[in-house]
Amino acid sequence: MNTINALSAITAVGSSTSDSGKRQQSQQQARPGQFLTATVLEPKGNGQFVLDIQGKKILAKGDSLTLSQGTKLKLEILTVKPELELRIVSKNPEMFFGKTLTLLSKNLDIRGLIQTIQNSSPPLFNNLSPSSQDGLNSFLSLQQSSLSTAQSGQNLKLLVERLGLNLESVFAKGEQLPIASQTLKAALLELSLLLKSGSELAETTNKLLGTIELYQLAQLKLNNDNLLLFPLPLPFLNHGYLLVDQESAKESLDNKSSPQQFSLHLNLEPLGNIEILFLDLEEGLYIRFSYEDTEKSAFARSHQDILKELISTEPLLSVSFGTGAENPAQSLIKQLIPDGETMLDTKV
Repeated sequence: MNTINALSAITAVGSSTSDSGKRQQSQQQARPGQFLTATVLEPKGNGQFVLDIQGKKILAKGDSLTLSQGTKLKLEILTVKPELELRIVSKNPEMFFGKTLTLLSKNLDIRGLIQTIQNSSPPLFNNLSPSSQDGLNSFLSLQQSSLSTAQSGQNLKLLVERLGLNLESVFAKGEQLPIASQTLKAALLELSLLLKSGSELAETTNKLLGTIELYQLAQLKLNNDNLLLFPLPLPFLNHGYLLVDQESAKESLDNKSSPQQFSLHLNLEPLGNIEILFLDLEEGLYIRFSYEDTEKSAFARSHQDILKELISTEPLLSVSFGTGAENPAQSLIKQLIPDGETMLDTKV
């Protein structure tokens, strides 16, 4: 969970009351369930920024968190001890209330989780059902498989299917239940029931679950834009996903001459953020690579001959290079949340 940590104290929280038609401001102790409003006064750099909470200037810090000056935030107090914990509330509660979009910055690497539950005493792994054990082992095996083999495309397809993004709909329909019970989400749900609430392992499990659930909610939202979202939980990526223009994909199936559009949004070391746009026409393929800055774009351009050799399934009409690639998580947030709305789990 990304957090915002206050670097200056909040001693009391004001509440507004009405007295004979006049607004008055009183001071009272913060309490869970109370709602507040805040304004971002100034981004300070290095993840620091100044918030105005009811006239109080609060210096805060949040890693990998971007808040623009003037952004209005609606906050809910979750806890007051040992520190005041606030959650930014979305204006779309039916879609995103209580979720954290910044979980997208975490890759779904489960190696550490499996090692921990296998090496615990007694091993928690043995307490899981056979289907959940198979789900974890199969997902890890697919995640570690090479993408340079002839089976790489099929393995990647199976990896995405093993996430369990359609788990609830499958159970609701009563179809393919054995396959659904062997997904990563099903295994994590079972594991979360076995773990002691508040433990580090339980927190790790819930974060992984939250990431999967966020992808599910993101797909529901993106359906309105005719976009299909495919997470890429690959170990060499910090994070990444594939977006497919659903309308162009359908037209391409109906008419082979119709163009198909899709894009990859990636973050990996040491190249950072990369956006790869594809336009697939009947006569061939157009590809544009975008990077964070001109230096990285120039580096990639200098190796374009190698890239062209690796693309062998389609006639390659053009490969171009540019800049302007965004962090994949932030890029997805912009599509999910309208301008002026924010939704993140925070602490201040």
